[in-house]
Amino acid sequence: MKKTIRKPENWQDFESLCKKLWGEVWDIPMKIKKNGRQGQPQAGVDVYGIPKGETNYWGIQCKGKDDYSNAQLSKKEIDTEIDNAKTFIPQLEVFIFATSMNKNSKIEEYIRIKDVESREKGGFEILLYCWEDISDLLEENPDTLNFYLTGNNIKNKFDFDVYFDGLKRELEITPKFLKKSTKYKVKQKIEDDLTHQLNKLIAPTISLKNYALPSPFFGSNRINRSWCKIEFIIHNSGNVVIEDWRVRFWFDNNVSKIDDKYETNYFLSTQVMLEIQRNRTTFAYPEDKLIVYSPRNNGSLIQKDKIYVEAYLIPHFEAKAINIKWELLARDFSKEGNLTLSVNQDFVERITLIEVESEEEKLEDEVEYEELFENKV
Repeated sequence: MKKTIRKPENWQDFESLCKKLWGEVWDIPMKIKKNGRQGQPQAGVDVYGIPKGETNYWGIQCKGKDDYSNAQLSKKEIDTEIDNAKTFIPQLEVFIFATSMNKNSKIEEYIRIKDVESREKGGFEILLYCWEDISDLLEENPDTLNFYLTGNNIKNKFDFDVYFDGLKRELEITPKFLKKSTKYKVKQKIEDDLTHQLNKLIAPTISLKNYALPSPFFGSNRINRSWCKIEFIIHNSGNVVIEDWRVRFWFDNNVSKIDDKYETNYFLSTQVMLEIQRNRTTFAYPEDKLIVYSPRNNGSLIQKDKIYVEAYLIPHFEAKAINIKWELLARDFSKEGNLTLSVNQDFVERITLIEVESEEEKLEDEVEYEELFENKV
């Protein structure tokens, strides 16, 4: 596309293009400014701003060349503008020459030399963007490209977000785990021989607390209460259709297991399962701690539309928080972000008491954690 992008017709349009382009590149469209007005001293800077994530000002010197001035950027001109930029207040972190002239290896070499000289003396970094470089930036920043090619102020903006219900970036989950405690105590002396003999016939445990025994016959009669269901809301928050897209959810190592909703339906008929498989859009990859949402036929997500995606996970029993990194991959747009699950475990305790003959035989208490299975209600 860059070969077909025409150059601005005059230097004023080129300066406006640079302001809008670097406003998008620096992610500060409302904070980038032109320096003064025509005829006023500008200290070598036509456009300035503090890029997002930076702390100091960056400045741009816009040089309209070639097609409408029939001139090249000269070494003398470069030296003059660098000296002028040194007077800009406050001091610049980066000084950029943006020019509509075509790339010139000699000028690029000279800029590199001046950049090293400036930084070695504690001055600003110096960069050069010729028209080919600017065309590359235009291709990477569609808002400015659309504005420039169509000549209007209608902003076609790609944007995308993922959150939990209520626009929340953090959600609390409460998985249940079985806490198996083994405690040792010294056997009490029993005077009654009959009672003593009866006790020997009884299992040396058992004290259960708030624990429902699983069915000994059919696994289908049990529910694993350690699984937690979460629901992502994926939202096209821009005003452009997102096409050929999918979203990946990466879970950190505080997750023990992950699954998608289809893989938990073990008891459906074969026909129903095959139909579900053909229409599924959510896929779990447990070894990679990854869940992928991929619409059928790479569909389109229209402006302002939302889709709800279910997933299941079991945290490690010691986990306090789980970080989820999401990543949108689409034809003309990509974005990533992070969500957090705070983990509030609910431990159901089973205590086993073991009697020993003496204090010498008494061992340290033991604790193990397992997933909690309960009977279906």
